[in-house]
Amino acid sequence: MAATPESSLEDPLRSFVRRSVLELGSGTGAVGLMAATLGADVVVTDLEELQDLLKMNINMNKHLVTGSVQAKGGRNRRLSFSTRLHTDGRLHIL
Repeated sequence: MAATPESSLEDPLRSFVRRSVLELGSGTGAVGLMAATLGADVVVTDLEELQDLLKMNINMNKHLVTGSVQAKGGRNRRLSFSTRLHTDGRLHIL
């Protein structure tokens, strides 16, 4: 069941359960890991040179995750905030 604004105010931690999250420029992945710990299905992304760090942090914290988390990278480009972002509408949180 999706969280309503009212239920999110009552228990804000439940607002992440079963949500799809894409984290851009994840760095260490700490924010995405926290969302996954709260029940979100998360994709953390960053440049190729940070993929090993992201994967290591995911592996070290996988016992805390109640949703899911995966690292993606390799073909990433730096995002210009003047560039229009197109999604297919399946993301809950970006």
